[in-house]
Amino acid sequence: MFLKLFLVMVFLSYLALMGLILGHRFLPSARNTPPLPRKDTAFDGSTELIVELENVGKSFDYPVLKDVSFKIRQGETLGVLGKSGSGKSVTLKLIAGLLKPDVGRILFHGKDITGMNERELLELRKRVSYVFQGGAIFDFLNVGENIAYPLRERGMKDEKKIKERVDYLLAAVELGNMGHLQKPELSIGAKKQVAIARAIANDPEVILYDEPTTGIDPIVKKSVNRLIRKLNKQEHLTSIVVTHDLKCIEMVADRIIMLKDGVIHFEGDQEAFHSSPDPYIQAFIAGKRFDEDRRQDPEVRIQESEDQRQETGDRRDQNRE
Repeated sequence: MFLKLFLVMVFLSYLALMGLILGHRFLPSARNTPPLPRKDTAFDGSTELIVELENVGKSFDYPVLKDVSFKIRQGETLGVLGKSGSGKSVTLKLIAGLLKPDVGRILFHGKDITGMNERELLELRKRVSYVFQGGAIFDFLNVGENIAYPLRERGMKDEKKIKERVDYLLAAVELGNMGHLQKPELSIGAKKQVAIARAIANDPEVILYDEPTTGIDPIVKKSVNRLIRKLNKQEHLTSIVVTHDLKCIEMVADRIIMLKDGVIHFEGDQEAFHSSPDPYIQAFIAGKRFDEDRRQDPEVRIQESEDQRQETGDRRDQNRE
């Protein structure tokens, strides 16, 4: 079932990307759509709401999201945690307009995007960029051309300005003079850096990261996390980072939402998350499996209590020594 859902997501992502390319090519009037409002304000906890989800539900073969509601303020970095299949990536695709919810509303600056047509969604996606899990950079373009692509699609024709923007972004994502490289010459981490650079090329207001540290080694993970945090501040971005990587969230997020079985299990700041007594959260932090059915077994609960008492006794013995 999870494989089927994954394949559906990949296919929908491919269709959305092709639709975006073809829409820009063959629907030029979309570029004349009045722009959505924008304000460049750093997050201070009291800034304007930018994205709101109201009682959102989405199902495929089974319910993926159920009555999900949350708000994001300008300049904020929201981390969305959860195990595979909890609805994290679906949430991003709904916000980007790549999927439509079955129920509920999704607001961007107070405007409901769920009823938008394709031309209006193209305008939305100029303000909301998406960094796909695999990067989704074009293999028929080199690094610099990949980053320049959204600039040219927006209508920029001044090659000098395009080069200046590309060079700036290459430096910003710490790729230096690598604009001439082709996709096969890039490491997985470098592909993610290129994808991030391309996503911010058009100076978006919101950037959506889908599992930005998946598939890369711990050293590169730390570098990518630091890069996300730096660019959020440098480019005045509002960001949503979806991941199951707790270290990533600890480095980049101002606030955390945890999804479990399609609903919001937790919402709060870093301190509240780590100090939560909730057994599911504590198991997630510890990197342990949480089996609710198993925990409901009285014998298992007795054994867990005995194990906890033993661990406490061991710690006391160590302290005496």
